Amino acid sequence: MQTVSENTSKLVGGKMSKNEGYTLEGNVIKFIYKSDEKDMEVYVFGNFMGWIEEDADWRMSYNTTGKQYELTKELEEIKSNLEYGFYEFTFIVHGNWLDANKDAVNINYCPGYGYRYVIKELN
Repeated sequence: MQTVSENTSKLVGGKMSKNEGYTLEGNVIKFIYKSDEKDMEVYVFGNFMGWIEEDADWRMSYNTTGKQYELTKELEEIKSNLEYGFYEFTFIVHGNWLDANKDAVNINYCPGYGYRYVIKELN
């Protein structure tokens, strides 16, 4: 399993957050997968979208300026699809599930599945 290595820190409560894999702004979440390669198939893959592999609604687009894949969704769409638990996700790149960066502060380890990002602000 590959590991995601990215740094999408943001200011939270006056302190820098080491959350990775996303940013929040208002009622919108932006999923972020950093890469210099712009011709990849990258998808968000999480419990809030039913763990459906390579769902076209969750395919990310490449931002050449930021050298990253991005997908923006309304927070309500994320919240409405999960009745209990925490919001976790990872990325699928060319059909491969990626482990989250295990040094990120917003991760959860799932035995048999690996490291996943957690959207801490929604829990």
